[in-house]
Amino acid sequence: MRLTAALATGVFAGSVVQINSILLLVILLALTGFLVWLNFNYNYRISTVFGIVGHLSIAVAGMLAFNIYNRKPVFFAEGQFSAVVLEIIQEKPNSWQSVLKINAFYRNDSVFETSEKVMVYFAKSEEAEKLKPGEIVLFQQAPQWVTNANNPHEFNYQSYLARRKIYRQVYLPEHSWVKAEGESLITAGILAERARMHLLEIYRNQNFEENELHVLSALTLGYKRGLDPEIKRVFASVGAMHVLAVSGLHVGIVYFIFATLLAFLNRQKYGRIAFIILVVLGLWSFAFITGLSPSVMRAATMFTFVAVGKGIGRQTAIYNTLAASAFFLLLVNPNNLFEAGFQLSYSAVFGIVFLQPKMQRLFTFRYKLPRYFFVLLTVSVAAQIATFPVSVFYFNQFPVYFWVSNLLVIPAVTFLIPAGIFLLLFSWIEIFSQVAVFAIGIVLRFVIGFLGAIEKLPYSVLGLSFSWVHLVFVLGLLLFVFLFVETVHKRYFRLALFAFLFLLSFSLVQKTADLHRKEFIVYNYSDQPVIHLVKGRRNYVVSKSRFPETGTAANMIENTVRKMRLNPPVFLEAKESFYDSVLYLNSGLLFFEGRLIALKNFPSKPADYPVIVIGPYVQTQEFENEHSHVQVVSTLRYKKYSASENDSVFYLNQKGAFHEKW
Repeated sequence: MRLTAALATGVFAGSVVQINSILLLVILLALTGFLVWLNFNYNYRISTVFGIVGHLSIAVAGMLAFNIYNRKPVFFAEGQFSAVVLEIIQEKPNSWQSVLKINAFYRNDSVFETSEKVMVYFAKSEEAEKLKPGEIVLFQQAPQWVTNANNPHEFNYQSYLARRKIYRQVYLPEHSWVKAEGESLITAGILAERARMHLLEIYRNQNFEENELHVLSALTLGYKRGLDPEIKRVFASVGAMHVLAVSGLHVGIVYFIFATLLAFLNRQKYGRIAFIILVVLGLWSFAFITGLSPSVMRAATMFTFVAVGKGIGRQTAIYNTLAASAFFLLLVNPNNLFEAGFQLSYSAVFGIVFLQPKMQRLFTFRYKLPRYFFVLLTVSVAAQIATFPVSVFYFNQFPVYFWVSNLLVIPAVTFLIPAGIFLLLFSWIEIFSQVAVFAIGIVLRFVIGFLGAIEKLPYSVLGLSFSWVHLVFVLGLLLFVFLFVETVHKRYFRLALFAFLFLLSFSLVQKTADLHRKEFIVYNYSDQPVIHLVKGRRNYVVSKSRFPETGTAANMIENTVRKMRLNPPVFLEAKESFYDSVLYLNSGLLFFEGRLIALKNFPSKPADYPVIVIGPYVQTQEFENEHSHVQVVSTLRYKKYSASENDSVFYLNQKGAFHEKW
């Protein structure tokens, strides 16, 4: 566990401080040499020095691993690209999406080898729809850098893709690319995608309703791309979203099935070796058909350690098993440390291992059925407690009825995973497939309906928001509480009280500051100017036309409202007339807390307070002399301007959202 903590610290440090890889390698070799010398001259007095140098060596190795893994490829442009399709083609509203790996670049009769992953969007066509993982495509369109809209509190899509080593994206219109005939590339990942594509086709040939098909595909094959957004929202609102992402729960069920079926081998003379081989083979076969996603590989690695320990008859120290799997995964892919799934997976398993046995001992039941449901309840509560800080930090909500939904969802998933695998294996036998489809359909319809009913209950979701400071204090509070529960030592109780006191004090200071805040935001949104005005917790959204209730714009506003803990916003159109104690609006002119904001016409008379003009303006010389305190925010979308052309104009398409506080 200490070594894993040191490695994680090094990976984090590598993401914050950029140090040359050669220098890190020299430092690592020096530290390793010093460790060897200490080992040959070891005695008790230098044990502390040995420990410090050992942990420092692992931390430096983590920094080096981060640098090596995140080394960027060579980026080419203005030539012809040869790329292999890596993922199953996914349908979008106006395109087909996938990921390509560019393996060659052609220019001036020269060939350059490269290895760059790019996000690709094909225009809707039959040729694009028929593309399969492993096929080669040729195109000349140069990929563009992935950028964020840079709106407040938005999901950092650029960073998310960069963690997957995707830095550029390309849109390929029809007839701008060709598939290389007879060409294909086969890797383990591509084979996994092709196998999953074949298994998805088996499901599609059964008599499932659309939502049932997509939920079953997510549960058993880890294929979530076809899920209805409404289904995702319902599952997230009731705390059951984790079942739609194949991870520890699903792999744990598969491990339990194989370990139970093959338990007899442990009683044979050489059966333990066969037990290990078959269980590990079963785990990684499941990981293979689910596409070898990072979450599945994490869980499969962890249960591989468990299976080996059980097979060789060694007492498995579960905390070291968790730490060993995390250490291995961080060495293979240091970016795992920054994945929400990685953090939530290990937090949940730790909570279950540490808290669940203690909670289970609180009550005893005479009969098996209530005992079974109480165990499910304690598992769900333990996992929720451990993941609470991280989940609120990332998702800004807390599902109140998670304990109710999981009492149904976990038994249902325990049935659906083996039933779905059974259907895949015996789909060619009509009677078996009909029975399996009938049973699976009943369970899926009941689960979807039941979760939908829970989601409609009052206060099913609490909107919460944690900053980095909140997250640190809450994690510290939980850590000290866990230590107190384990050791019953007074100092941990006092530390927990201090953490709680600091958390309350920081929250009080922040809420007091929030009451006096004044903020003005112009979002980087392509369809129309969208303005967000904030005074304390009151806020107003002004747009040129009727504001959409769903979509990108609605998500922008919802993110800001949740993260800043605001009241429900007042939505207004620029052409309206509106006034209250905070805002005055009349035909595109707004007066808000000492700021005059013009959406339609520039004011004809000079003003004695700051003026903000929003629109497709480029030249401001005509009023710069008369209005020396004018800020122009340009909503031009498709034409780029350099800063030297007009320094006084804030271009949304270049700089992202305009955000002012006073």
